[in-house]
Amino acid sequence: MPCRPTDPDSGRIDLPDIDTAPSLRDLLRSATRSAHDRVDALFGSCDLATPEGYTRFLTAQAAAWRTLAPVLDDGSRARLNGVEADLAALGVPMPPALDDVAKPEAGSLGMSYVLEGSRLGSTILLRDLAERAPELIERAGAYFTASTDLSGWKRLSTILQSQPRNDVSDAAVLADATATFDLFERAFHATARSVAHD
Repeated sequence: MPCRPTDPDSGRIDLPDIDTAPSLRDLLRSATRSAHDRVDALFGSCDLATPEGYTRFLTAQAAAWRTLAPVLDDGSRARLNGVEADLAALGVPMPPALDDVAKPEAGSLGMSYVLEGSRLGSTILLRDLAERAPELIERAGAYFTASTDLSGWKRLSTILQSQPRNDVSDAAVLADATATFDLFERAFHATARSVAHD
């Protein structure tokens, strides 16, 4: 079984009191913890060391990245290009973008928090896969390779630590971060249905 069963009906997050977090980064970490955990559980349910699990993971990632394509910066676009190349190498069609999704604007701090933060996990996964499934990484490792540059995350962390705070802008950043996590969650479930119907 490439991915363990997951619950698509988990609840949404409740935002904490904006004034209680010392920095915007702390606020984002606290407010999006449950959404982050849900997405980690979904993608972590795939056994990446198997061709089926690896393909399932990449297909869901690809649907989310393709949906965000119009608002991606160059660093994130490299990750989209990577996942496209990997699916092609595996002989798997690129999934379509999700319909009826409100995307954050280009340059959104909330979206960047999710996308750049995911590089940390990708670095760990790449190290693990290099040991457990080196043939998969050699054949189709462009996405993970493109995901291991942490310079953008370091720059963003500095910005989030020093960003001036106010309720209106904080709420907008949180909304964009939550929407981005939700997009990856939706992509996982949408591609699960499409795979089941193939």
